[in-house]
Amino acid sequence: MSHELTLGKDGRAEMAYCGDAPWHGLGQRLQLGSPIEVWSEQAGMNWLIKRSRVRFGEGEKQQTMEDQHVLFRSDNKAALGIVSDKYKIVQPIECLEFFRDLVADNGFSLHTAGTLFGGRKFWALASINESAVITGMDKVDGYLLLTSSCDGSMATTAKFTTVRVVCNNTLSMSLRAKDRREVAVSHRTKFEADRTKQALGVVSGVFAEFIRASRTLASRPLTFNDAMHLTAQLCNEQKLSVKEDVRESKGFASIMTLFENGQGNHGETAWDWLNGVTEFVDHVQRASTNDHKLANSWYGKGDALKTAAMELALNNC
Repeated sequence: MSHELTLGKDGRAEMAYCGDAPWHGLGQRLQLGSPIEVWSEQAGMNWLIKRSRVRFGEGEKQQTMEDQHVLFRSDNKAALGIVSDKYKIVQPIECLEFFRDLVADNGFSLHTAGTLFGGRKFWALASINESAVITGMDKVDGYLLLTSSCDGSMATTAKFTTVRVVCNNTLSMSLRAKDRREVAVSHRTKFEADRTKQALGVVSGVFAEFIRASRTLASRPLTFNDAMHLTAQLCNEQKLSVKEDVRESKGFASIMTLFENGQGNHGETAWDWLNGVTEFVDHVQRASTNDHKLANSWYGKGDALKTAAMELALNNC
């Protein structure tokens, strides 16, 4: 299967969206401003995560593990993961409810939502309805993403992200790895939406700060040799290659090619170089499926690579 969007018995993908279909032409298109209840139904997120103690053995010899629980879906009883008895569940509907007041009072609008891998991971992505031109016709749009899981694979994470319109590249609004614009809540702790929003600072002007930094990079010329130096430094710091000389690696070659010839790039500025890195992560770097690539782009090693590139560009250009 070329994707890992969850498919129901009726063959419908557990995803809803506004605008153009994001993946494979699957999912349900909704009108802008549709109620949270409609999103929950159409995105296939209107089920609950239930839990049951782990049991094993047969007949009278059957035993129960009090401290280990199986999480499963309320609708089809499909198993989702095995966790400890202290694991704090975040329900799929909570991902959508997180945005209810942001949509009503802060001008946000839901963009996509759904589940992956049978429901083990789920997300909601909302436009913050802020856009800006970096240079010429090069525009970026701002979003807020909330993701969670029920298989122990990741914390519940809220983060600001941007999309470069010309090539659909995504880039966190984080300007430095030590000052990331995201909040991660472990499943050892109860997820509290209001506290997460407060910690994230959803109306703090972070998009304007990102735009200022991006325009600074777009105004700074970068020679091919300097771009090679930055790419080598990035590859070494992020261990992107096992080769002794990273300049011989495919990753290095891809980033340099995209610096010059990536969509919207001209091989002239630090902004071109940063977007060469983001295009490499989002569209070139290998992943087992498109949705694994999506997950890598939003969080994980791919996101870390892009954040490191942003910090490197700001510090050296």
